[in-house]
Amino acid sequence: MRIVITVNAFFPRSSGGTEVYTLSLAQHLKALGHDVVVVTCESHVSSDSPEVTASEDVWQGISVQRLYFNVLRAPNPVSYAYHNPCVEAYLREFYRDFGANLVYVCHPGNVSTAAITAARELRLPVVTAAMDFWYICPVSQLLRHDRELCSGPDNPAHCLVCYIHQRRTARRYRWLVDRLPIWLLEWGMQKCLSPWMAHSWHARMVQALLRRKDWMLRVLEEVDCIVSPSRFLRGRLVENGVPPDKIVVSAHGIDADWARSISQVRCPSDHVRFTFIGMIGWHKGAHIAVQAFNRLERPCGATLTLYGDNQHFARYFRQLSRQMDRNPLITYGGRFPHSQIAEVLSGVDVLVMPSVWYENTPMVMYEAFAAKIPVIATHEGGMVELIDEFEGGWTFPRGDVDALAVLVQRLIDCPQHVSEASERIKPVRTLDEHLADLMMIYEQACGGRGGQT
Repeated sequence: MRIVITVNAFFPRSSGGTEVYTLSLAQHLKALGHDVVVVTCESHVSSDSPEVTASEDVWQGISVQRLYFNVLRAPNPVSYAYHNPCVEAYLREFYRDFGANLVYVCHPGNVSTAAITAARELRLPVVTAAMDFWYICPVSQLLRHDRELCSGPDNPAHCLVCYIHQRRTARRYRWLVDRLPIWLLEWGMQKCLSPWMAHSWHARMVQALLRRKDWMLRVLEEVDCIVSPSRFLRGRLVENGVPPDKIVVSAHGIDADWARSISQVRCPSDHVRFTFIGMIGWHKGAHIAVQAFNRLERPCGATLTLYGDNQHFARYFRQLSRQMDRNPLITYGGRFPHSQIAEVLSGVDVLVMPSVWYENTPMVMYEAFAAKIPVIATHEGGMVELIDEFEGGWTFPRGDVDALAVLVQRLIDCPQHVSEASERIKPVRTLDEHLADLMMIYEQACGGRGGQT
């Protein structure tokens, strides 16, 4: 087959779990003899117009089509963020020129649902992954502006405040929305649907946000299948109106060849080494790990090392650094390319995942389990599912610094708990096993469509 994989971001500019998954999947599909191209959005805010330009290159053997456009210069930046007609027109021609047989949407962000609608116009089969909550949440995380967990876009006023807090270009409106009660914001948003508001630029932005959920449900009706890596995420989608018969649960797999050598290269230590790996931002909860470590009564030489991007949320990291500086046992290890994951994990005894949002199924947890490293995770979302499935560690209540400190202290006092947990970890699913699921889904999708027109 000739397969187009679309994703919101890609190497080398971005290197998160979704990007790692996308690259590995593309390489495996290519190894099976399929023609594969990755389409990503290299920039959606820096060009001079919403018109699409593109460049082509190859990354680790995979052809990459990188799109550039500026959604902020679009007639309606809010609606273009979830459906960009300019990207749709570009992709329609690209799919034709490439001779695509199937489109797999790894993540629709930045590229928008145009990846789906362009394929639908050509009667191409479309399968989409649900890597996070983008389809049901304007900010993807189901984490509200007041840092409370959210069940979905039932109250559009909360969506508006979250949207404004997430967008740097909307900062000038924060003083207003933060001072108004939610009920008044909701009343005002409904007034924006009035015909006499059609000429107001601000009202049109609000209208677009109000219409986002219905648009998503209509688009998802047209895809052949939605692949969810966890039962938890499937449940959230169904609760928010996504047809359950569209969703197939297929846990991600990883390339774990490197994990087989971990036992030979593992660095011995006379103390327990705790590690955080991920984006260093508030939603990932790095501060909870640092605060818990600072409350230990008997650290006994145990260390906490933080790895990850510290620039995306630079202000947060500066505040966090002041807490880290008070404890010589806490260090920042910087960023590292994914090719060094085995080297990094060889010096880790326990991975700490104190996220305050509904993490889905983080790739780094799969990688830790593959290396027989137990995980401490927040008792929320797909993380609980992974801990239970692989018998791979322990959970603690969301945001509870004291509970995490007690758990960490227990492992320091009795390090045999760590080795026992390591021995219990079940084998991690391979990417080949996940790919076998996808190939059946792809074949069913292609069998149910008439093909390209």
